[in-house]
Amino acid sequence: MNAELKTLIDELASQTSLSNDEADLRMAKAFALVRTPEEKKEAGEYLRKAIARRKRPDVDVKSILGEVSEILNLSYIAKRYFDKDRAWLYQRLNRSMVNGKPAAFSESELRIFSDSLKEISHIIQQTSINLTH
Repeated sequence: MNAELKTLIDELASQTSLSNDEADLRMAKAFALVRTPEEKKEAGEYLRKAIARRKRPDVDVKSILGEVSEILNLSYIAKRYFDKDRAWLYQRLNRSMVNGKPAAFSESELRIFSDSLKEISHIIQQTSINLTH
């Protein structure tokens, strides 16, 4: 994959506030540089990985969680689902400055967090059912 294509993909993946039309235009511009099917496959995989790594400072997870953050054991979630300590999770929830930048969740971390909440809700639901049977 050539350097210009890689740069365009990196720029595209780093933009969280692009409209769908603008993102489509930039993606078309980047993929117009692709010359072979192998290069297209490589560029697609690179784009998927870049988007998964992208930080999402625009998502205020703490506000979204609201009261739920007081109900949940966030230390458990940090360790069980991210294999991190609670400080790592709290830095992202509080948007703390880490190495001079505000901490934020990546796309893949947001997906993991969402999936963890679904799994925990299922466990709680099953426990509730078991209590009445």
